[in-house]
Amino acid sequence: MTSALHQLTMSYVPEQDRILFRLSTKDKKEYRLFLTRRFVQVLWGALKQSFEKDQELAKYVDKGVQDAVLGMKHQEALQSTDFDTPAVSDAVDTTSNSGPLLVVGGKIHPGEKITGVSFKTIDGSDIRFNLNEQLMHAFCHLIVKTSLKADWKLNLSLGEGSNVVVPAGESVVH
Repeated sequence: MTSALHQLTMSYVPEQDRILFRLSTKDKKEYRLFLTRRFVQVLWGALKQSFEKDQELAKYVDKGVQDAVLGMKHQEALQSTDFDTPAVSDAVDTTSNSGPLLVVGGKIHPGEKITGVSFKTIDGSDIRFNLNEQLMHAFCHLIVKTSLKADWKLNLSLGEGSNVVVPAGESVVH
């Protein structure tokens, strides 16, 4: 993938017990990837470590203060992110012949302003994309929100006060 990112969406697929991660680009291509519970748990640790390398947070010695500052930064980033626009419908699904690709590995490449993410799929594909700070927070939010809907009980949070609550009345079918 070499085009600029356009949209990230996630949904829970109960029949597969997986998260469907849809990543679309500005040149109207869409990549559909399945994320398992186990992979999300490992990925979460790497994502949290990338936030810990933030130089602004590093200046605070106290871990509680770091968590509070990260929580505030997280909430601030989410407030300026559009989660309401529906997934694009005119993108070409690059996985239409195979169905969503199962992610079996990955790496997080923290940078000063941009974090690189690369996912290795079961068929050997390497899907890479870059996220600025706001998109990193949005990506993490989508993971937390979707894993809660899946009822995976992963206890994911980013900073103090950044937990997502699933609205009352919503249920998950397994």
